[in-house]
Amino acid sequence: MKKQAFILSFLLTSALYSIAQNNPQQAPKSQQAIKDKLVELALNNPAIRIRTAERDKSVAELNKANGNWLNYVTASMNLNEITLRMRDLGGNQNGTQLYYPLWNVGINVPLGSFIGKANDVKIARRNIDIATEQQEVAKRQITALVLTKYQDYVTTKEQLSIQQELNDEDQAAFDQAEAKFATGGVTYEQYSAISKKYNDGRVRKLNLERDLIVVGLELEEIIGQKLETVVGK
Repeated sequence: MKKQAFILSFLLTSALYSIAQNNPQQAPKSQQAIKDKLVELALNNPAIRIRTAERDKSVAELNKANGNWLNYVTASMNLNEITLRMRDLGGNQNGTQLYYPLWNVGINVPLGSFIGKANDVKIARRNIDIATEQQEVAKRQITALVLTKYQDYVTTKEQLSIQQELNDEDQAAFDQAEAKFATGGVTYEQYSAISKKYNDGRVRKLNLERDLIVVGLELEEIIGQKLETVVGK
């Protein structure tokens, strides 16, 4: 008998362990972990990617400005066609004087280009600085925005929970008052006051539900995915 009880106990324990393994309970995410994930997703917002692209554009403009000095250099070459023709025909053998050089090569660099190029590079560097600062400002703004919206979400959700508890109490009071009013246990004024309180609570609950949905949608717009994937249900 004891042996059968032991076997039954062992089988039951094994079954419970197997069920626990197949259905692991996920630990609730900490508030800090949720906030960190929201910020991470928010920093991949299109507004931030635009700022990053603008900075990359400024870097490309600096590289372009650094190479623009080649545009200021012009080369020229003049050929003494008459002398070359005489040289091909025999030149000095016919008593004709050849004049050298037979061709001229020149390089022209405008003096103003040195100042112009330096200013172009300086402007390009300042544009990078501006783009970098704008990128940092955008990151800070969207970080503050997503954390503020999440705090609004948490607060509204808590308010909704409290309002639901109040509504449950008000409904119980209303049901009781309605029954007493039908038998003359309460006056019409008392019944009306309880009814008004109950209906006002229902309206507040509806408004809170709407606010919760709206702030949730605003968060999803910022992070680019469903809020449930981050905070859970």
